[in-house]
Amino acid sequence: MTTDAEDRKVRAAARRARMTIEVVTLGQPKGSPYADSTVDERLAAAVRLIDHHQMLRGGYSVRPRAEWPGETFHCR
Repeated sequence: MTTDAEDRKVRAAARRARMTIEVVTLGQPKGSPYADSTVDERLAAAVRLIDHHQMLRGGYSVRPRAEWPGETFHCR
């Protein structure tokens, strides 16, 4: 039987394993990590960000892009 404190430590370790962070010196310019990415690669990164946000807030659901809320606009 585990205690609440042990359970919290296990959950915290799982969260830390999924997070990534980069330390940048204050005031130093940093190039965009997606400057050389295609549109599809940028969309995939945005979807990963949304998925990570959902996990952090305690709810995780994966829906296909066709089911995402919002409208699609075709500019001519």
